[in-house]
Amino acid sequence: MKQETLQEVMCQVSPQTVVELCSKLVSIPSTSGREEKIAHFLSDHLKTLGYDIVTMDDMGNVVGRQMLNPGGKRLLFESQMDHVDVRDAIEWSFYPYGGVVNNGYLCGRGAVDAKGSLAAMIIAGSELKRHAKFLGLSGELAVACVVNQEVAEGVASSKVHELFEPDGVVIGEASNLNIKRGQRGRAELIIEVQGKSAHTSLPLSGVNAAEKMVFLLSYIRQHFLPPRHYLLGDGIMVLTDLTTSPSSGTSVLPDRCVATFDRRLLSGETEGQVLEEISRLISLARDIDPDINADVRISEDYVECFTGKRIRVKHFASGWFFEESEELVEKALRGLHLAGMEPSLSESGFGTNGCYYGGIKCIPTISFGPSAEKLAHTKDERLDVDQLIKATQGYMSIAASFLEG
Repeated sequence: MKQETLQEVMCQVSPQTVVELCSKLVSIPSTSGREEKIAHFLSDHLKTLGYDIVTMDDMGNVVGRQMLNPGGKRLLFESQMDHVDVRDAIEWSFYPYGGVVNNGYLCGRGAVDAKGSLAAMIIAGSELKRHAKFLGLSGELAVACVVNQEVAEGVASSKVHELFEPDGVVIGEASNLNIKRGQRGRAELIIEVQGKSAHTSLPLSGVNAAEKMVFLLSYIRQHFLPPRHYLLGDGIMVLTDLTTSPSSGTSVLPDRCVATFDRRLLSGETEGQVLEEISRLISLARDIDPDINADVRISEDYVECFTGKRIRVKHFASGWFFEESEELVEKALRGLHLAGMEPSLSESGFGTNGCYYGGIKCIPTISFGPSAEKLAHTKDERLDVDQLIKATQGYMSIAASFLEG
C-alpha cells in the first residue's frame, strides 16, 4: 500500500464527526450492568453508518461487521461501553456527563476509558468500508462494543468470539497512541484458615485462626518467589484484605480467617500453576505448624448484565504477550508508520479484554488508543481531541495494513 493512498483516505475523515460521536457517548452514563441506553444508541448508529451486519447478544454486546472484498483475514476492533462510577461529582471542574470540548479536550467520565477509542473505532470502520476497493482491502472487519469490562475482564469477549472468530484483535484502550503488545493478568486469590473456637480465657482449648493466618502470611511473604518477564515485569502477589469470623465476638477465638490477594499473572501462567504454588507454600508452613488448616482458591462471584443475564465470574484474567515478529504487531507498526506516526512498543499497565483473546485463545492481540493510562478513572477525566482524531486515523491504518490484499 502506498503512503499517498492511505493519506488520501485519512484526510477525508471528518474530525467533527468523530468528536460529536465521542461527545454523545460520554453524555450517556453507562456504568457496568447499566449499559442499555448506550447499547441501543450504538446499535442504531452502526446501522445508520452503513455497517453490513449489526447484532446485540444476550449479554448486551453490540457488534457491527463490515464485509470487505472476498477472501482475506478477519480483524476485530473491541472496546468497552461501560465505565467506573462517578462518586465525587461535586469535586469535578465540569459535569462528568457533559461531553463538552474545552481548550482542546473532550471532558467527561469514560472519555479516556474508553469511549474515545470506541468512537474512533466505529468511524474508522465506517470509512474503511467506503474506501475498501480503493485501498485494496479484503476480508472482514468487526467492531465490538462490549459490556461489563470494568467488573469482569474477558467475559463479554467470550460471547463476541462465539459470533466472530478473528485472526487478529485490536483492543481500544489508552496507550498514548503507542502499541501495547501484552499485559500482566490478574487473579484474586482467597486463602482461608480454619481454626477452632474457644473462650479467650482458655486459648489452648481452641485454635486461633487469626494467629495461624499471621504465621502463614509471614511464611508466604518470605518464601514466595514471583516469576519475572523481561517486559511485563514481576508476577507479584499483594495482600488486599483480611477478615476474621466471628469479627465482633467478645472473648471468642476466631475460628475462621480469610486473606485476599491480588496476584499479577505473566503470559502462560495457568490457574492450576498459580494455585499449586500457594498450596505448596501452605503445605511447607504446615510442616512447621501442624495446626495450620488452610486452603486456597480463586475468588468467584456473579455479574448481572443489563439484559438480565446473570454470569458466574471467576476472577482469573490470563496474562498475554506477543513478540515484535508477530504478524499483527509488524503490520500495525507498518500501518501507523504509513500514517505518519512513530509508535513505541510496550505493555499495558492495567487489565484489558486482551486477557481473553491473547491469554486464553492465543489470538494475536494488541491494544491501541488515545490518551494516557494515568488519566483513566480520574477526577476531571479528559481526552485530547487531537489524539482522538489521530487514533481514528491509527485504527484505519492498522486495519488497512492487516487486511490489505
